[in-house]
This record gives sequence, C-alpha cells and structure tokens, in this order.
Amino acid sequence: MAVRSPQTRTQIGTMPAGLRIRLRRLPLLARILLVNSAIVALGAILGTIVVVWHVRAYPEHVHYELIAPFMLVGLLLSGVVNYFALRITLAPLDRVQAVVDAVRIGRRDVRAVIGSGDDERFARLAETLNQMLDELEHDARQLHQLSGAILQAQEDERQRVARELHDEAAQALTSLLVRIRLLERADDPLAAQQHTRELRELTAGALEQVRRVALELRPTILDDLGLLAALEWRVDEFNAAGTAHATLYAECRSLRLPHQVELVCFRVVQEALTNVSRYANAAHVMINLRCEGVWLALEISDDGQGFDPTVSASGLGLRGMRERLALVDGTLAISSHPGAGTRIVARVPGANT
Repeated sequence: MAVRSPQTRTQIGTMPAGLRIRLRRLPLLARILLVNSAIVALGAILGTIVVVWHVRAYPEHVHYELIAPFMLVGLLLSGVVNYFALRITLAPLDRVQAVVDAVRIGRRDVRAVIGSGDDERFARLAETLNQMLDELEHDARQLHQLSGAILQAQEDERQRVARELHDEAAQALTSLLVRIRLLERADDPLAAQQHTRELRELTAGALEQVRRVALELRPTILDDLGLLAALEWRVDEFNAAGTAHATLYAECRSLRLPHQVELVCFRVVQEALTNVSRYANAAHVMINLRCEGVWLALEISDDGQGFDPTVSASGLGLRGMRERLALVDGTLAISSHPGAGTRIVARVPGANT
C-alpha cells in the first residue's frame, strides 16, 4: 500500500476531515452524480466566462466556433474525472476480486482489506466474503479433525472385532478341533457320546459369539423391529456382561422414526454404555426414551465417577455422538461432574406424540 508523503498529506488536509470522511462514505451512485454535477457546473461557469469574454472581444463574430472546443474540453474533463473517481471508488471491488482469484487457485489465508472510505455496499461485500472464508477455514479444520477421528474409530473397531474373534470365537474353534480329535480316538461309546455333547455345546457357543459380534457391527434387529427392540437387546447384552446394571424406560413404545435417525439413536446409546463399562465405574445406568413434542429425547444417566466435560468433551466418543446427531439435525447435552455421575441427553426431530 502506497504511503503518502507529508507534503501530500498537508495538501489533502486542507479539506476538513469530517467532509472527507462523508464524501468517501457516499454510495457509488451518489459519487458519480456528484462528480458529473460538479463537471457540469464547472463547465457552465467556465463556458459562460469564455463566451462573455469572446463576445466582448469579438462582437462581430457569430461565436459558433466555440462549440467544438467546449465539447472537446468537456468530454476530456468528464472522462478524466470519472476515470479517477471510479477507479478510487471501485478499488474495494478490485481487492475483493484479488481475494477471489487467490481462493480460486487454492489459497485460504487471504482476506479482503476494508478501508475506512470504502463504499458501504462494497464494505458489506468484503465483510461477507471474509466471514465465508473464516467459516470455510473453520469447517476445513473440523473436517480434518473429523477425518482423523473417523480413521481412529475404524481402527479401534477393527481391533475390537479382531480381539473378540481371537479371544472368543477362535478359542472356541480351537476347542472344537481338540474335541474332534478326542472323538476320533474314542473307543468307548459313552466317551464318544460325551465328546459329541461337548462339541454341540462348543459349536452353539461359537455361533452365539459370532452372532453377537455381527449384531454389534450391524444390528439387524433395528431394521426388523425398530429402535425400542434394539435398545432392549443392547441393554440385555450390557447387563449380561455384569459391569453395571442398566434399566430402560420408554414412553413411546410404538414409535418408528426414519432409519437413519433410529440408527443414530442406537449408536449414541451403544457408545454411552461402552463409556460406562470402560470409564464410569458405575453401578446403575438409566436409559429414558421420551417424546417432547416433535422431538425424541434420549437420556442416559449413571451414578459413576463422572468427569469434567470442559476437559473431556472431545474424548470418550462424545465427539462421535455429536457428529452423528448433527447428521440428523439432533443435539447433545452433557452434564457431569467428577464424583457426581454423568447425564447425557440426545434430542432428534421426527417424533409424533
């Protein structure tokens, strides 16, 4: 940006500062009209002076010869003044265009500079552009963080499935192989019958373990019977683990929501119960499903050790809950204090009372 010399600043300073600011803040149309009105007024004054002088100096002439010089001077003066006036006035638009061109080639760190004398509409345009760029940069950072969280969640889920298959299903299949070898070597019919019974029990146990892992990955009961049935199944599975005891209360027992909404609600409860079993050290968990007008409220509360939401708001799967709910225009509220348990309330639209 060019810096004016002290002499230039002194010359400009001859005009009152308040008047300069008011002139700079005039709309573009008013500036053009003002400039052209000044040109017309100046031309009329100078033209009158010249005509009067010419009539007195050459009274015998017709004076038509003054038309061409007046027209040329007027056109030249109008073109020059309008050019500089529009160039100064449209400078903010040039700055906005420069920012747009920079964004087009991939830059995200540029912002439009707003001058104190810019036209109000151009200033609003620049402010809006800067706000959009700020939001775009913020969304890009959020997307980057979310992508990392998604990749980490995928790896965690794969590790969990691999651990479950190795610790349970693989061990059961290994036991099946051992029992089959014993059955092949058995000469006593009673011993063979005992080995066969054990094989049947091991096979049933392995099938149940594989079914449970598959249901956790994709709860088909949610597709077939709906959210409430899927939550009842998940609560039974949680209670069977023996970490804590969960109770489900439901006011809307016949409620059916869009599949995506039901899936989000199920995953929120699943993640909340996983957090309780891993971190909360709780004895009781209460899950309350209720209708609040056009909203479905899903509340999960426990009597565990709690945590500080300002510190752990991005951990414990809470970010995943928020992102899932945001996809269906839902909200998440967390209330917790160290030593005072945790209360999570998720709300999604679409409930019919």
